[in-house]
Amino acid sequence: MGLVLALGGPPALAALSPHLVGDSPNLGMQVVLQLVFCLFAVAIIVLVLRYERLPLRSIGLRRPDGYTIPTAVGLFALGFLLQVLLIGPLVQRWGQAGAAAGLAELSALPIWFRLVLGVTGGIVEETLYRGYAVERLATLTGRRWLGAVLATVAFTAAHIPAWGLGFALVADLPAGVLLVLFYLWRRDLVANMLAHSAGIIVAMLTTVP
Repeated sequence: MGLVLALGGPPALAALSPHLVGDSPNLGMQVVLQLVFCLFAVAIIVLVLRYERLPLRSIGLRRPDGYTIPTAVGLFALGFLLQVLLIGPLVQRWGQAGAAAGLAELSALPIWFRLVLGVTGGIVEETLYRGYAVERLATLTGRRWLGAVLATVAFTAAHIPAWGLGFALVADLPAGVLLVLFYLWRRDLVANMLAHSAGIIVAMLTTVP
């Protein structure tokens, strides 16, 4: 049940969004959709604590330690370099159509709501795809690397409805690989959340028109 929600909820919501929002973005509906998106993470937390009866450490969510902030800074810095050296050129070549459509939609939103998207986006996606999906898929398969691969594929596929196949493969896939490698290394979901949200916020302030 948790994996269906974590892996299937975001792409289903993204596929449904155009039918609810229409050609002219409605801020009220966008807020509702983002609230539903955030509720996916809340539902996973409740599921872990109440029904699985496991601690939040089982999905990498633990009290920050002295390495949390340095790990987040290092992950953000590597993500920035990845964007400049690899993702940016690849998007220009194979993902420009999806990027242009996504940026046009975001540019119609007020900047305060873009910042809300950035803050909540990193928290929710890390909870669903790194914390929960990696750990539970690893339990089911008996192999952490396989759980990480499956979760990364699902993370990439979840961005196809909104950004297109080309953009998802050249932008979200490399980002997902970097994020999951850091999660497997430190198993510190808070560090992943901080770096992921910071990356989205910077993109919202510098890339979106």
